[in-house]
Amino acid sequence: MPIIDDLPDLTHWKAVQEFSITQAALLLAGIDPYDYEGGLNEVRTKRHVRWKLAWGISEGIVTAIRRGILTPVQCLAVRWIEHDQWNSHEEHYDVKPTDRKHELSKDKTLITRDSLFVWVESENVDFVRKPALLKISKPSPDWNSDSADTVIDMETIHNNEELLLLPNYEHKCEGLNFVEEAIKQFWSTYDVDDPATAPTKLDVIKYLKEKGASTNLAEAVDLVLRPFSVRKVGRRKVDKS
Repeated sequence: MPIIDDLPDLTHWKAVQEFSITQAALLLAGIDPYDYEGGLNEVRTKRHVRWKLAWGISEGIVTAIRRGILTPVQCLAVRWIEHDQWNSHEEHYDVKPTDRKHELSKDKTLITRDSLFVWVESENVDFVRKPALLKISKPSPDWNSDSADTVIDMETIHNNEELLLLPNYEHKCEGLNFVEEAIKQFWSTYDVDDPATAPTKLDVIKYLKEKGASTNLAEAVDLVLRPFSVRKVGRRKVDKS
């Protein structure tokens, strides 16, 4: 992944839970969207050093939405309405994420922080990070100033904060780990317009119990993640006969 020394301070984005495709792509490229009101077009016009990375990530997000890997909370397409030779304007309208007949609006289509995390992790998306910190080890007691040996031992400290530019909350527990497992395994490919893509309750509970969850915990995770509209439906079994 790209390692950048002079990244801007992006801590003011920590509380944001929904991003447009444009905002998400810029942040993952180490660019503060507030510095470029014109979004991706301005970054490209001004030839920012990482404009190609931002554009590539934005196209990747669009592709993930089209494939049903990343489910948006608001999916809008864009088209130009021309009134005459001199007057025209953008029009945005709702579309299904998988409808390829329309051009998705990168500025108006919204995705959640959690779904973005899942996509980045599952697809091994390359995003910008700061260099890993280095720890300076103290010289051993037997070392003396006349020694020709290396004086300082530089040891890399691994930064465990996932997605440094879009930091998640720090709290971790077994229950949340099972929630993340279920999202990655089942719900990241769920299509709200196709209830049959939802996993069955039995599938989720069986999977989580195999991962070490108790029956009560597995049922609770399924209840929390399952939308009300699909409480009684789920993926259909494939007939292998």
